[in-house]
Amino acid sequence: MTVVVDIGNARIKWARVRHGALSEFGEALHVDDVEQALKLFSANVTTEVNRIVGTNVAGGNIAARLNKLADECWGVSPEWINTSSEQLGVTCGYAEPCRLGVDRWVAVLAAYERASGAVCVIDAGTAVTFDAVDAEGKHLGGLIMAGPRLVTATLRSETSDIGNTTMSEKIPRGLQLMGRSTNEAVVHGAMLGVAAAVDRALKVVTDALRTEPLIFLTGGHANALSPWLESTVQYREHLVLEGLTLIAKKS
Repeated sequence: MTVVVDIGNARIKWARVRHGALSEFGEALHVDDVEQALKLFSANVTTEVNRIVGTNVAGGNIAARLNKLADECWGVSPEWINTSSEQLGVTCGYAEPCRLGVDRWVAVLAAYERASGAVCVIDAGTAVTFDAVDAEGKHLGGLIMAGPRLVTATLRSETSDIGNTTMSEKIPRGLQLMGRSTNEAVVHGAMLGVAAAVDRALKVVTDALRTEPLIFLTGGHANALSPWLESTVQYREHLVLEGLTLIAKKS
Protein backbone atom coordinates (compact mmCIF):
# COMPACT_ATOMS: atom_id res chain seq x y z
CA MET A 1 0.00 0.00 0.00
CA THR A 2 1.34 3.42 -0.99
CA VAL A 3 0.68 6.54 1.06
CA VAL A 4 1.33 10.04 -0.29
CA VAL A 5 2.13 12.87 2.14
CA ASP A 6 2.28 16.63 1.62
CA ILE A 7 3.87 18.60 4.46
CA GLY A 8 3.07 22.29 4.02
CA ASN A 9 3.88 25.31 6.14
CA ALA A 10 1.02 24.62 8.54
CA ARG A 11 -0.53 21.23 7.74
CA ILE A 12 0.30 17.64 6.94
CA LYS A 13 -2.03 16.14 4.33
CA TRP A 14 -2.06 12.51 3.30
CA ALA A 15 -4.00 9.88 1.39
CA ARG A 16 -3.79 6.25 0.35
CA VAL A 17 -3.26 5.26 -3.25
CA ARG A 18 -5.48 2.37 -4.32
CA HIS A 19 -5.22 1.20 -7.91
CA GLY A 20 -3.80 4.56 -8.93
CA ALA A 21 -6.59 6.56 -7.22
CA LEU A 22 -6.53 8.58 -4.00
CA SER A 23 -8.67 7.57 -1.03
CA GLU A 24 -8.88 7.87 2.77
CA PHE A 25 -7.71 11.48 2.95
CA GLY A 26 -6.52 13.02 6.18
CA GLU A 27 -4.83 16.13 7.47
CA ALA A 28 -3.49 17.62 10.68
CA LEU A 29 -2.09 20.96 11.80
CA HIS A 30 1.57 20.69 12.68
CA VAL A 31 2.47 24.35 13.09
CA ASP A 32 1.94 24.33 16.88
CA ASP A 33 2.38 20.63 17.73
CA VAL A 34 4.37 18.39 15.39
CA GLU A 35 4.13 15.35 17.64
CA GLN A 36 0.34 15.52 17.83
CA ALA A 37 0.10 15.89 14.06
CA LEU A 38 2.30 12.84 13.53
CA LYS A 39 0.25 10.86 16.05
CA LEU A 40 -2.89 11.66 14.07
CA PHE A 41 -1.14 10.60 10.89
CA SER A 42 -0.04 7.23 12.28
CA ALA A 43 -3.42 6.66 13.97
CA ASN A 44 -5.23 7.14 10.66
CA VAL A 45 -2.83 5.03 8.60
CA THR A 46 -3.35 1.77 10.44
CA THR A 47 -2.92 -0.94 7.83
CA GLU A 48 0.19 -2.19 6.08
CA VAL A 49 2.24 0.45 4.28
CA ASN A 50 5.04 -0.53 1.92
CA ARG A 51 5.76 2.87 0.38
CA ILE A 52 5.50 6.54 1.39
CA VAL A 53 6.07 9.26 -1.20
CA GLY A 54 6.07 12.85 0.00
CA THR A 55 6.81 16.54 -0.34
CA ASN A 56 8.01 18.74 2.49
CA VAL A 57 8.45 22.51 2.66
CA ALA A 58 8.39 22.74 6.48
CA GLY A 59 12.06 22.00 7.17
CA GLY A 60 14.28 19.04 7.91
CA ASN A 61 13.15 18.49 11.52
CA ILE A 62 9.62 17.39 10.68
CA ALA A 63 10.87 15.19 7.83
CA ALA A 64 13.33 13.49 10.19
CA ARG A 65 10.58 12.83 12.72
CA LEU A 66 8.30 11.37 10.07
CA ASN A 67 11.20 9.21 8.83
CA LYS A 68 11.58 7.80 12.33
CA LEU A 69 7.85 7.23 12.68
CA ALA A 70 7.63 5.45 9.32
CA ASP A 71 10.49 3.15 10.23
CA GLU A 72 9.02 2.31 13.64
CA CYS A 73 5.44 1.78 12.41
CA TRP A 74 5.88 0.20 8.99
CA GLY A 75 9.60 -0.41 8.42
CA VAL A 76 9.75 1.91 5.40
CA SER A 77 11.80 4.97 4.49
CA PRO A 78 9.78 7.81 2.95
CA GLU A 79 10.78 8.92 -0.53
CA TRP A 80 11.04 12.70 -0.43
CA ILE A 81 10.56 14.30 -3.83
CA ASN A 82 12.80 17.17 -4.95
CA THR A 83 12.28 19.69 -7.72
CA SER A 84 14.19 18.73 -10.85
CA SER A 85 15.07 20.49 -14.09
CA GLU A 86 12.73 18.21 -16.06
CA GLN A 87 10.13 15.66 -15.06
CA LEU A 88 7.06 14.09 -16.60
CA GLY A 89 7.21 16.33 -19.65
CA VAL A 90 7.62 19.61 -17.75
CA THR A 91 10.80 21.71 -17.89
CA CYS A 92 11.43 23.87 -14.84
CA GLY A 93 11.62 27.60 -15.55
CA TYR A 94 13.93 28.36 -12.61
CA ALA A 95 17.64 28.81 -13.30
CA GLU A 96 18.16 26.89 -10.05
CA PRO A 97 15.36 24.28 -9.92
CA CYS A 98 16.13 23.44 -6.29
CA ARG A 99 14.91 26.93 -5.36
CA LEU A 100 11.40 26.21 -6.62
CA GLY A 101 9.24 24.88 -3.81
CA VAL A 102 8.65 21.19 -4.33
CA ASP A 103 4.93 21.49 -3.53
CA ARG A 104 4.60 24.01 -6.37
CA TRP A 105 6.55 21.72 -8.69
CA VAL A 106 4.49 18.63 -7.93
CA ALA A 107 1.23 20.59 -8.30
CA VAL A 108 2.44 21.83 -11.70
CA LEU A 109 3.20 18.26 -12.80
CA ALA A 110 -0.29 17.13 -11.82
CA ALA A 111 -1.91 20.13 -13.50
CA TYR A 112 -0.01 19.70 -16.77
CA GLU A 113 -0.86 16.00 -16.90
CA ARG A 114 -4.53 16.76 -16.33
CA ALA A 115 -4.69 19.71 -18.72
CA SER A 116 -2.67 18.15 -21.57
CA GLY A 117 -1.79 21.71 -22.54
CA ALA A 118 -1.24 25.22 -21.20
CA VAL A 119 -2.17 25.49 -17.54
CA CYS A 120 -1.88 27.81 -14.55
CA VAL A 121 -1.84 26.74 -10.91
CA ILE A 122 -2.91 28.94 -8.00
CA ASP A 123 -2.14 27.53 -4.56
CA ALA A 124 -3.84 29.55 -1.83
CA GLY A 125 -2.23 28.70 1.48
CA THR A 126 -0.27 30.73 4.03
CA ALA A 127 1.35 32.16 0.92
CA VAL A 128 -0.44 32.33 -2.41
CA THR A 129 1.63 31.00 -5.29
CA PHE A 130 1.01 31.23 -9.02
CA ASP A 131 2.71 29.12 -11.69
CA ALA A 132 2.21 28.88 -15.46
CA VAL A 133 3.13 26.20 -18.00
CA ASP A 134 2.79 26.48 -21.78
CA ALA A 135 1.38 23.80 -24.07
CA GLU A 136 4.84 22.30 -24.66
CA GLY A 137 5.45 21.79 -20.95
CA LYS A 138 7.75 24.76 -20.39
CA HIS A 139 7.32 26.14 -16.89
CA LEU A 140 7.21 29.92 -17.37
CA GLY A 141 7.98 30.78 -13.77
CA GLY A 142 5.72 31.96 -11.00
CA LEU A 143 4.79 34.39 -8.26
CA ILE A 144 4.78 34.17 -4.47
CA MET A 145 2.47 36.50 -2.55
CA ALA A 146 1.52 36.86 1.08
CA GLY A 147 -1.87 35.24 1.65
CA PRO A 148 -4.72 37.41 2.97
CA ARG A 149 -4.41 36.09 6.52
CA LEU A 150 -0.68 36.80 6.50
CA VAL A 151 -1.37 40.31 5.23
CA THR A 152 -3.89 41.04 7.98
CA ALA A 153 -1.58 39.58 10.64
CA THR A 154 1.30 41.75 9.43
CA LEU A 155 -0.85 44.88 9.50
CA ARG A 156 -1.92 44.02 13.04
CA SER A 157 1.66 43.55 14.24
CA GLU A 158 3.27 46.44 12.34
CA THR A 159 0.68 49.16 13.06
CA SER A 160 -0.66 50.57 16.29
CA ASP A 161 -4.36 51.06 15.67
CA ILE A 162 -5.68 48.29 13.40
CA GLY A 163 -5.89 45.54 16.00
CA ASN A 164 -7.37 42.11 15.41
CA THR A 165 -9.39 41.45 12.28
CA THR A 166 -11.92 38.76 11.45
CA MET A 167 -12.17 37.26 7.98
CA SER A 168 -15.68 37.17 6.52
CA GLU A 169 -17.30 34.74 4.11
CA LYS A 170 -19.53 37.50 2.75
CA ILE A 171 -18.37 38.72 -0.66
CA PRO A 172 -18.90 42.47 -1.18
CA ARG A 173 -20.65 43.61 -4.36
CA GLY A 174 -20.32 47.01 -5.99
CA LEU A 175 -19.55 49.79 -3.54
CA GLN A 176 -19.80 47.31 -0.66
CA LEU A 177 -16.13 46.75 -1.50
CA MET A 178 -15.41 49.98 0.37
CA GLY A 179 -15.07 48.99 4.00
CA ARG A 180 -17.38 50.68 6.51
CA SER A 181 -15.17 49.64 9.41
CA THR A 182 -11.46 49.09 9.95
CA ASN A 183 -12.06 45.33 9.94
CA GLU A 184 -13.83 45.47 6.58
CA ALA A 185 -11.24 47.84 5.10
CA VAL A 186 -8.36 45.55 6.06
CA VAL A 187 -10.04 42.27 5.08
CA HIS A 188 -11.41 43.57 1.78
CA GLY A 189 -8.06 45.14 0.95
CA ALA A 190 -6.18 41.94 1.69
CA MET A 191 -8.51 39.77 -0.37
CA LEU A 192 -8.71 42.23 -3.25
CA GLY A 193 -4.94 42.67 -3.35
CA VAL A 194 -4.28 38.98 -3.81
CA ALA A 195 -7.19 38.36 -6.19
CA ALA A 196 -6.32 41.35 -8.38
CA ALA A 197 -2.69 40.24 -8.59
CA VAL A 198 -3.71 36.73 -9.62
CA ASP A 199 -6.18 38.02 -12.23
CA ARG A 200 -3.49 40.34 -13.66
CA ALA A 201 -1.00 37.48 -13.86
CA LEU A 202 -3.56 35.29 -15.63
CA LYS A 203 -4.20 38.02 -18.19
CA VAL A 204 -0.48 38.44 -18.85
CA VAL A 205 -0.02 34.70 -19.38
CA THR A 206 -3.12 34.41 -21.58
CA ASP A 207 -2.07 37.35 -23.75
CA ALA A 208 1.48 36.04 -24.11
CA LEU A 209 0.43 32.49 -24.98
CA ARG A 210 -2.48 33.66 -27.17
CA THR A 211 -4.58 30.88 -25.75
CA GLU A 212 -6.80 30.33 -22.73
CA PRO A 213 -4.94 28.10 -20.28
CA LEU A 214 -6.81 25.89 -17.88
CA ILE A 215 -6.63 27.32 -14.38
CA PHE A 216 -6.48 25.10 -11.32
CA LEU A 217 -6.98 26.44 -7.81
CA THR A 218 -5.86 24.49 -4.75
CA GLY A 219 -4.74 25.08 -1.17
CA GLY A 220 -6.32 25.47 2.25
CA HIS A 221 -7.71 28.95 1.55
CA ALA A 222 -8.83 28.25 -2.03
CA ASN A 223 -12.54 28.47 -1.24
CA ALA A 224 -12.07 31.87 0.39
CA LEU A 225 -10.12 33.27 -2.56
CA SER A 226 -12.21 31.81 -5.39
CA PRO A 227 -15.22 34.20 -5.16
CA TRP A 228 -12.88 37.19 -5.35
CA LEU A 229 -11.35 36.10 -8.66
CA GLU A 230 -12.70 37.40 -11.95
CA SER A 231 -11.17 34.43 -13.79
CA THR A 232 -12.87 31.05 -14.14
CA VAL A 233 -10.99 28.39 -12.21
CA GLN A 234 -11.29 24.68 -11.50
CA TYR A 235 -10.94 23.73 -7.85
CA ARG A 236 -8.63 20.74 -7.21
CA GLU A 237 -8.49 20.16 -3.48
CA HIS A 238 -5.67 17.62 -3.54
CA LEU A 239 -3.51 18.73 -6.47
CA VAL A 240 -0.18 18.09 -4.71
CA LEU A 241 -1.30 14.62 -3.62
CA GLU A 242 -2.45 13.98 -7.20
CA GLY A 243 1.05 14.90 -8.39
CA LEU A 244 2.66 12.60 -5.84
CA THR A 245 0.40 9.78 -7.00
CA LEU A 246 1.49 10.42 -10.57
CA ILE A 247 5.17 10.41 -9.60
CA ALA A 248 4.75 7.21 -7.57
CA LYS A 249 3.06 5.53 -10.52
CA LYS A 250 5.71 6.62 -13.04
CA SER A 251 8.58 5.61 -10.78
